[in-house]
Amino acid sequence: MQKEEIIETLQKFGLTEYESKAYVTLSLLGQAKASEISKQANVPQSKIYVTLENLMEKQLVEVSQERPKLFKAITPSFVIKNLLEAKEEEFKSLKQKAFLVSRLLRPIEVDEEIVEGIWVQKVEKYMEILDRLVQMVKKAKKYVYDVTKSLPYSSSYREALLDCKEKGVSLHVMAMSLEDMEKMKWYVKNGIKVKLLEARNHPRILAIDGKEVAIRIDNGKPVF
Repeated sequence: MQKEEIIETLQKFGLTEYESKAYVTLSLLGQAKASEISKQANVPQSKIYVTLENLMEKQLVEVSQERPKLFKAITPSFVIKNLLEAKEEEFKSLKQKAFLVSRLLRPIEVDEEIVEGIWVQKVEKYMEILDRLVQMVKKAKKYVYDVTKSLPYSSSYREALLDCKEKGVSLHVMAMSLEDMEKMKWYVKNGIKVKLLEARNHPRILAIDGKEVAIRIDNGKPVF
């Protein structure tokens, strides 16, 4: 890993660009004066003391009581461990907040909020399309009609179908390729009937409860 990559990685852990440069430089130097760190790390002289103070507050750097002061980086393995633990705590907190937000906003997702009309959503990645379909399937209460060229292999889509089955939602799946024979085994195993119809054109259509329909149109880029 190059020095620049290490600096970028430290920034992802929450350090600023100057802090990352100063810490990496100091780790390589062993110990050094602020002026030397500033020069080697390419951190402006006017910013180096603030940068080093911040690193000390984050327990990434130690300072001697000598004159002139010497700075030394804390052992990298120890630092990375602490930064990683801090990020894990941050992610854990964010995950809890995300769950709370989804619970608070849930009323917005009820059927009455579906607005009539034709709505277009441009997407470029297959997973973006699949995520949208998963959202629709999860809302189904009566039936799901799924017409597809290739049966989805995604675990999230399959889990959504199984949830529907448990709720008593009627599932109707039609595949249009013999290549799906292997994937079809999962559907048969879980009691989901699949009809196979070979066709030259392969539309992607998902209909939910007669209230919402998604159609993928391939015209250079997939569009809903």
